[in-house]
Amino acid sequence: MSSLKDLARKVCAPLLNPLENSDAPYHYTPKSRGILVVMSVLFLGLAIGLAVFLPSGIERTFLIPVSVFGLIGLFGLLVAWLGSERAIARLWNSKQG
Repeated sequence: MSSLKDLARKVCAPLLNPLENSDAPYHYTPKSRGILVVMSVLFLGLAIGLAVFLPSGIERTFLIPVSVFGLIGLFGLLVAWLGSERAIARLWNSKQG
């Protein structure tokens, strides 16, 4: 029986495969995953803050930054939760050497 994480990795494979498919050496530190989680939560907080505190009478173009910050935050959390060490190092562009 597969776990929830295995199922989520299969669903998110199109997002994770470009980050994990590489033979180049990489440098991974455990704090990289933690920093990615913190940055992703900050982006999500910014998106939620923009959505909540902007007045409702303004144009709909304010949805562009809300959706961009929200998608960046969600992508970061997905990579932090489901991604391998190589994916996180590649996201931070950490090359060995």
